[in-house]
Amino acid sequence: MIISSFRTFSQSFLENLQIGGSFQSDSYLYLKDSTIESAEAPEKILSNNYLFLTISTNNINLDLRYESYQNPILGFDPRYQGSGIAYRSLSYKGDLIGITVGNFYEQFGSGMIFRAYEERNLGIDNSIDGAKIEVTPTEGLTFKGLIGKQRYFWSTSKAIVRGADAEFTLSNLFPKIFENIPITIGGSLVSRYQPDLDSKYKLPANVLAYSTRFEIYLNWFSANFEFAHKVNDPTYRNKFTYNDGNGINLNLSAFTEGFSILINAHRYDNIEFRTDREAKGLELFLNYLPSATKQHQYSLPAFYSPSTQGNGEVGFQTEINYTIPKSNKIFGGEFETNLNAGFSLIKSIDTTRTDEFHYNSKFWGIGKDLFYQDFFLEIRRRLSHSFELKLAYIDQIYNKDVMENEGSPLFGKVKNKTIVGEFIYSFDKRNTLRCEIQHMWSKNDSTVTSEDKKNGNWFAFLLEHSIAPHWYISLLDHWNYGNENEKFRVHYLKLLLTYIHNTTRISAGFGRDAGGIVCIGGVCRAVPISYGFSLSVTTSF
Repeated sequence: MIISSFRTFSQSFLENLQIGGSFQSDSYLYLKDSTIESAEAPEKILSNNYLFLTISTNNINLDLRYESYQNPILGFDPRYQGSGIAYRSLSYKGDLIGITVGNFYEQFGSGMIFRAYEERNLGIDNSIDGAKIEVTPTEGLTFKGLIGKQRYFWSTSKAIVRGADAEFTLSNLFPKIFENIPITIGGSLVSRYQPDLDSKYKLPANVLAYSTRFEIYLNWFSANFEFAHKVNDPTYRNKFTYNDGNGINLNLSAFTEGFSILINAHRYDNIEFRTDREAKGLELFLNYLPSATKQHQYSLPAFYSPSTQGNGEVGFQTEINYTIPKSNKIFGGEFETNLNAGFSLIKSIDTTRTDEFHYNSKFWGIGKDLFYQDFFLEIRRRLSHSFELKLAYIDQIYNKDVMENEGSPLFGKVKNKTIVGEFIYSFDKRNTLRCEIQHMWSKNDSTVTSEDKKNGNWFAFLLEHSIAPHWYISLLDHWNYGNENEKFRVHYLKLLLTYIHNTTRISAGFGRDAGGIVCIGGVCRAVPISYGFSLSVTTSF
């Protein structure tokens, strides 16, 4: 009987066995270009490589990721150098309970007190190495608990992370009362333990953060609100202040046919949370703070993308999307016209220093320092079955000292006005030509006191020919013709060739990269100016 049961289990195991994965390789051959003072690498060729493998059967899942950095591409932390299994996870998921041991990613609410995630383009992987349990006693009720240490390149941080989360969907738990009203409420607790080894300060070994959230989604309206609090956590980044931290984030949206509006507001005060008091840059973030700005798709305004200031900022954003109906006498006709406009404002919080380690902060107070501001208007219209037109205007104010230099007075605020024209013409079902023209008027509001390779006016041009379904050929140029320093008034010209087949994408490039700041969701990393060959391969199976 035992043998028969084992045979049945083995047969079921093999019948349901599924194997999949993905592979990514990014390589760069760096060449010397004295005109742009490009970054150089003694190895000449640098490469980032990732192989992900997942094996699943009968509610059991095994995940492995092999990484090899030989050596890390410039702009990524050199401490990633090396090869090995960076992620291994074994999990079971049943109707009542789910268990994970090894590495895992997780997020509580919007991430204001806890988010473990990977963002490869930023060089971020802060997975937790430990154990996680998830219990769902009934539909609409979920409890989570976890413990472990955070990934720190090829090791883990010294701190221990403990967390718990509960989420209740009222329409599932009380269908008669909340029928057709999907309301979700939740709460989270996260604790970090790091021994106090400092001889100068008396630092708390255990730091607790908690949050509560509320969400409602209707067929015409949605809202979500989250409040977070963190007990005093003196760190390098907050200059060892002993103030408690708090954060609030509100999102409202309304939508109907052809129209939608989004409003976001937040306030962050000393709420940045890491697993090491001395961490800086992109190291060991334990939480994620949602931004209140649009992530611009065009390259010139994207040069000045703001990073979220978790130790003190107030942000507001609104965005409106409207589709002019075909019945409109001026902008209607055979094709619709789409309008998208928005405004963002980020400022400091209002604080008054009371002593070396404390300050007062009015909850509703807004500080005098402007961190970032932008206004944009985008128009998209198809003029015929073959021709589509997109126009955009972006007005930005970017506090470069705060965003890139921790407040050091080197560059002041950068004021930009950018216009964009994008033209897409389809010759037939296979051949499409896309042309993108951008111009940015840019100036600093104060004297630049440090060498700046990227200031003044810019012109950008992109020409892309796609041959469906496989080929893309692109030529792009960024020209910093208005730089205050004449030697940096150069063209950054690059040629790209891309081939796509099913799930495989191969892209090769040659030329100059203007570098700058790459941001995703308010988290940013610096990319150096470079010249050379690039090769990228991605596939899944």
